[in-house]
Amino acid sequence: MKSNPVRLLLAAAAACVALTACSSPVQVGTAATVGGERISNGRLDSEIREYQAALKQAKINESQLQMPSIPRAVLLQLIYFSQFEQFAQRTGLTINEGDVDKFINEQGGIEKVGPAMLGRGVPPSEVRKWVRTSLTYQKGLERFGANLTDQASVQAAQQKLFQQLDSIPVKVSHRYGTWDTEQGLVEEARFGAPAQGAAQPAPPAAQ
Repeated sequence: MKSNPVRLLLAAAAACVALTACSSPVQVGTAATVGGERISNGRLDSEIREYQAALKQAKINESQLQMPSIPRAVLLQLIYFSQFEQFAQRTGLTINEGDVDKFINEQGGIEKVGPAMLGRGVPPSEVRKWVRTSLTYQKGLERFGANLTDQASVQAAQQKLFQQLDSIPVKVSHRYGTWDTEQGLVEEARFGAPAQGAAQPAPPAAQ
């Protein structure tokens, strides 16, 4: 008769096969792939170091942040950047540097926007990309008929926009969880089942 440890290992292996979630869906050295774009572990690590240095400079303790994991929060932003950039290319939406500058100036300048973005997991060097993503989101809603004074039209436009985003596949290394089209990055629980209550922030939206 097999010992209990061996039997447990065999049971775990069977569960992995059944769920097809125990092996990484991306190649070694990759944190995620978005459409045809690869986000390497090296890039993610660099972004995380920059983000943590910015927190230290701003005298913000990591425990104060409303996020379950800094690596996942930063990776989530990188995924959204790529998704919305590819969406813009597919649909012909254009956000120029003047649009980005206007948004930042309206929000009080980079001195205010930059620190505010730390709460979203955005490193300082990526603030302009976050703004571009946010404006793409807003223009995307307008493209699909959203009227900001009519919540029903906004919801209908969001549904169409997210359908477009869903056509840009996202695969994530199991180190960072699993990808859910509605919740974003979700913590991976035992045997690959997404943990409850571990949802990440929604896509960027213009403030």
